[in-house]
Amino acid sequence: MYIVSDTQPRICIVHEFSVKSAAESGLTARIIAAMRAAVQSTVRYNVGFLPAMNISLRRRRAAFICLLSSICSFALAHSQSNSTNSVQKEKPVMMHATGSFEVKLAPQETYNKSDSTLGRMSIDKQFHGPLEATSKGEMLTAGTNVKGSAGYVAIERVTGTLNGKSGSFALQHFATMTRGAPQLTITVVPDSGTGELEGLSGKMNIRIESGEHFYDFDYTLEQGH
Repeated sequence: MYIVSDTQPRICIVHEFSVKSAAESGLTARIIAAMRAAVQSTVRYNVGFLPAMNISLRRRRAAFICLLSSICSFALAHSQSNSTNSVQKEKPVMMHATGSFEVKLAPQETYNKSDSTLGRMSIDKQFHGPLEATSKGEMLTAGTNVKGSAGYVAIERVTGTLNGKSGSFALQHFATMTRGAPQLTITVVPDSGTGELEGLSGKMNIRIESGEHFYDFDYTLEQGH
C-alpha cells in the first residue's frame, strides 16, 4: 500500500506502507482494501502534475492526502487497541465439589459475660471427598427469646487438598434463622488462598441430612494456580 505526500512541486513522493504490517496489526481486509483503493487513486491522480498547475488545486490535493494519512493512522491505532483489548485472560471455569464432613463445636469464654444470649465457640472440622481437609475457626452466636430465631458469624481456615491441589483458604460464614427458616452464606475470603489454592474463590453450602453434614462447594481457581 502507498501513502502519498505532495511535498515537492514536480512529483509526488510515495512512502511505502506495508499491507502485511497492517494485517498483522489487526486491520480487517475491508479496511485494508479501502485504504489501498483510496491511496492508489490519489497516486494516479497526482503523479505527473506540472509545476504550473493551479495552486489552489494543489492545496486541495495536499489537504486530501493529509486527511487520508490521518485516517490511516487512526484506523491502525484503533485496530491495535481492539486487538490488545481482545486478548483477555480466559474466564476461570466453575468447578463443583461435594462431600461429607464432621464438625465439633466447643463453647468458649465470651467477652460480654453479662449477656447470656451471646455465645462464642471453637470450630474443628474434617472434610471428606474432593475436599480432603481439616479446618479450625471461631463462631460468634446470638440467641433470642423467640423460638427458632438466632444468628451466627464465623471464620475458619481450611487446610488440605481440593481436587488434588494442596493449600489452604479461609471461609466466612453469615447465617440467620427466622422462626425456623434458615439463611446461610459461606464465602471464600478473597485472596485467602495459599499454595496451589492461591487465586481460589467460591461459595459453599451446608446440608444436614439424617444427622450427617454435607457440603456443596462451587468454586473457581484462576489460571496459573
